[in-house]
Amino acid sequence: MPAKSATLKDLQRQCRTAGLDATGTKADLSKRLDENKRNRVLLSPESQEDTKCDAVLVARSELGGDEAMKEDAKDALQQALKTEELHVEDVRGELFVGNRRGLNLAGLPKLVHELQDEIASQNSRITIFEFKVASLEERVNSLTNSLEAYSILRNRFISTFKRDKLGNATETDRNIIAAGNASAHGGDAVVDASLYSNTGRRDIVAYKQLYGMSPSDVLLISEFFAILKNAHANCSDHSQTINVLNTHAGITASKYKTGSVKFYALFKEFVKLFEESGEGCEEGYLDGNVTDVTRAYWAFLNCIKDEVTMADVAED
Repeated sequence: MPAKSATLKDLQRQCRTAGLDATGTKADLSKRLDENKRNRVLLSPESQEDTKCDAVLVARSELGGDEAMKEDAKDALQQALKTEELHVEDVRGELFVGNRRGLNLAGLPKLVHELQDEIASQNSRITIFEFKVASLEERVNSLTNSLEAYSILRNRFISTFKRDKLGNATETDRNIIAAGNASAHGGDAVVDASLYSNTGRRDIVAYKQLYGMSPSDVLLISEFFAILKNAHANCSDHSQTINVLNTHAGITASKYKTGSVKFYALFKEFVKLFEESGEGCEEGYLDGNVTDVTRAYWAFLNCIKDEVTMADVAED
């Protein structure tokens, strides 16, 4: 009887080695192995005096009735035993006796099982490599976003100099300054989260006050769903979730915008429901599958126009 502590994979491996069907639950596989063991005992030399080895007889037959096919097979097997020379060969570690055509197929089941195991192992390695490649691509994307954000700020620096010192800023310069202000004073949950692993920041409380989640959790949903999206073209990502965190951070940190009590309460409720929605966080709440997270998301976004006030002061 298979050991009770055997895992599903162990039982599947034992079934394949024994030439048995390896599908089903642990209970199914255990029962299958037990029955196979009992059958082998019944066919053993100890239980059957004349049994010296197992025999597998197969003959190719023309299509017809069952009885006619059986008779044709008997005739073919008898003819083969009378006229064809039998050979003894070691086929993949086991001794077989038969004609040449039979010996060519003797090791096929074992070969198939070995190839199945090798394919499963290769698939596991491919999955690991895909995960690593996707993770590296996500890091490259983060670095690219950081570079783009820095370029916007440097553009702002030059255009601000033209406006304040030279007095010859153009409409293009004013647009560059506005874009730079949005970048400098807005939130970027993913890039800011990377600061806690790349530059050694430790003030996680400040980050959570801005974004409502820990840096590690933000990186998890960002990288995890980027990886899944690489593997599954239709998989949802969490770009809209990240946008909500960025919106909250931009208003929380701004000297020129103020959120109401309701604004902050709705954001807190969204984050709470999102984090409680399961391992990896709920991925389909904006893809037609309406949940409590969906309703909390829209409640927060819809409140912004009424629950955020802006001071009549131009940003630098």
